[in-house]
Amino acid sequence: MFVLLSLLAVACGPEQPKLEQKKMVSVLSDVMVMEAGHQVKYNYGILPDSIWVRDYGFVCKKHGVKYDDFKAELSRLKANPAEFDVVMEKVITQLQLAEMNARKVNQ
Repeated sequence: MFVLLSLLAVACGPEQPKLEQKKMVSVLSDVMVMEAGHQVKYNYGILPDSIWVRDYGFVCKKHGVKYDDFKAELSRLKANPAEFDVVMEKVITQLQLAEMNARKVNQ
């Protein structure tokens, strides 16, 4: 009985991340750049889902991540706002560092 309850507790416990936080930060950083590029390229227009699926798939492939794992992890994070905040703060920091490095190169 104890084993059954232990297995049930593990099965009903918090959902485990599909991606490591560091990997998710890298993927989301590229996703943010991709989405910003779409806003500029398509003048904030509504895009067909096929473009989003294609481009999210491209970013996931670049990082060696399965698209379904990315979507599952994003859903998990949306259900855990405090953890999502931590991840997004790291994404913002990574993007700021990339911008600073790009400015140094262009000076």
